[in-house]
Amino acid sequence: MKNKDKIAQAAFLLSLKYGFDNVSIKQIQEEADVTTGAIYYHFKDKNDILDYILKKYVFNEVENFKNDLYSEERSFYEKLEFIFYYFTKYSIKNNQNAIEILYENDIDIEEYYLMQLGIYHQHPEFRKLYDDSSKDIINLFNELIKEAIENKEIKKDTDIEELSIYIFTIFRGGIIRVWSILIECSLDKLIETNINMIKKTLE
Repeated sequence: MKNKDKIAQAAFLLSLKYGFDNVSIKQIQEEADVTTGAIYYHFKDKNDILDYILKKYVFNEVENFKNDLYSEERSFYEKLEFIFYYFTKYSIKNNQNAIEILYENDIDIEEYYLMQLGIYHQHPEFRKLYDDSSKDIINLFNELIKEAIENKEIKKDTDIEELSIYIFTIFRGGIIRVWSILIECSLDKLIETNINMIKKTLE
């Protein structure tokens, strides 16, 4: 692994444990097993490291998972299920095995979202990246709903924008946030319940 990626991975893993603002350059240097000079060769400062790890590990997800989403034929509701599991970092119907997003390190879902919340609130300079990522997800829902209408999977008079907002609200509040707080709850049950509620809304 190249030094730049070793540094980024070390900073990311340390941020999961302690929060980004509580991690020092020295800790990153020791965790990555590189010199301080190597860090400043690749990054001008600590915020530059944060910018890199956010783009590498957080904001590239929508594009990265599209190929997986369409790797096999799925119904509209199966696609929603896939998305909900993917963005909670867990394999479908097997929530004991986290999807690996960082080389060979499994990500603790609670730590992952607490880290993101901390960065969002403590680093306003990165909020646009978070907001743009949310817009990308809503646009993805728009595409899926439009496709489902064309395939006659859901009612043709479905309001695409309203349903996208509804699904996004469930996605952010009803699944990801609840799962990150109530980790002892069954992720399968949360996702199944929310998808069933979407189905009822569309009946």
